Amino acid sequence: QQQQQQQQQQQQARAPAKMGMLTSCLKKPLPVVETVDVNRMLGAWYVVAVIPTPFEKNAYNPIEKYTWDASKKRIDVDFKFNKGSLNGPISSIPQKIYTGGYPTSTGRWAASPAWPLKLDYSIMDLAEDYSWVVVGHRSRSFLWVMSRQTNLERSIVDAGLDLAKKNGFDLSKVQYPEHSDAPDADAARNHTK
Repeated sequence: QQQQQQQQQQQQARAPAKMGMLTSCLKKPLPVVETVDVNRMLGAWYVVAVIPTPFEKNAYNPIEKYTWDASKKRIDVDFKFNKGSLNGPISSIPQKIYTGGYPTSTGRWAASPAWPLKLDYSIMDLAEDYSWVVVGHRSRSFLWVMSRQTNLERSIVDAGLDLAKKNGFDLSKVQYPEHSDAPDADAARNHTK
């Protein structure tokens, strides 16, 4: 049943992803950070602000865990959240991220929610200590502000959203997912397969 749910969610992801591919062709690329240490991006990321994809709507406790798959030269993403409430059923959507380089790369990555799609994943801003990140999609339809903890200083969130607004994102679509008490992300780190 869980496998059926995952397949259904991947199919739902394809329609907006295809639309995002079409509209992103018409938009200029987003600014990205110059250099990313891929290993430092691994581990757990809590979504604290988001312009969600359709399968992320009504998500509580959203967390993405990034693990490097050396044999396939990519990041495997385990995206989990509670559907509908803090205690709702857990949904899991596996994804893949292609960095274009290892151990370092630029901030212009590609995410694959379902084969054969590879969608823009632009790392627009990144804390020097890798404690938070701002990621956008070239279509300006999807945005993520993520942190190593379930909360992030409001001034940092606001700065990330201001960067997004300056680059054409509609901030009226931003949602702030609720998180129950969660362990610090450092405890959840799992870097390689």
